[in-house]
Order: sequence, then structure tokens, then C-alpha cells
Amino acid sequence: MLVPWTAILAYTFLSFFLGQNGLYARRHLDAESQRLSANLSALEAANRGFHGTKVSLLYDDDALSVFARQLGYGLPEEEFVRVVGLEIASAVELPSDQAIYAVAYDPVSSSTLRLVSLGLAFAALLFLLVQDFYPSREPD
Repeated sequence: MLVPWTAILAYTFLSFFLGQNGLYARRHLDAESQRLSANLSALEAANRGFHGTKVSLLYDDDALSVFARQLGYGLPEEEFVRVVGLEIASAVELPSDQAIYAVAYDPVSSSTLRLVSLGLAFAALLFLLVQDFYPSREPD
């Protein structure tokens, strides 16, 4: 009766720790959730920056001219004057190309857990059989 219970307990504990809904899977999901949350915050900050740039380009003629000059637009005989103090004039690299994608998680399959459990049960059976072949020595 010990062998089936060994298999059942081994499968239960392995499923609890390594299964599809086990502790290891939950830790992986928590880490992934935190990583995606940080990425979302960075993308929201970049979005606010893009929105500010869009508004300044739509409604501020000076900002539009500065941005156009940074991109190289202008007449050949035109002289450029650098305008200091406008937010659009600073060439800040935004992390728009640094989107983070979810990492695929590959849990331990249920059949693998069953095989390991049966192996442990077989080991318990062998241990019991070997123990029966060698009688215990009683003290004299």
C-alpha cells in the first residue's frame, strides 16, 4: 500500500511546485507582470512626450520651425539661428522601439510529473523488496 501512496504524494508535490499552476509558474507570472508593468509605465511616459511634441508642433510656429531645421529643411541660402529653451529643440532619444514582449513559459508537463512519480514509487517498491531480502539483525 506504500507504493501507490508514494506515487500519489510525489505527483501531488511535484504538481504543486513544478506543474502548470504550481509555485514556479506563479513566480514566473509575477515576474513577467512586474516587467510588463514597468514597460507600460515607460511607454506611457514616452506617449506623454509624444503628445507634448505633437501639441507643440501643431500650435507653436517657432517649435515647428526649430524641428524642421533639425531635420534639415530650409532654403539653401537661409541662415540658421539656434533657439534655446524650447523643449522640441532637445534631441531626446525616446524608448519607442524598446517594447517588451511576454516571455513564453514552458511548464513541466503532466506526463513528465507522472513518470517521475511512478519512478519514485518504483524506487520505494525496490527499497521494500531489498529490505525483505536482508533480515534485520537483532542485538544478541
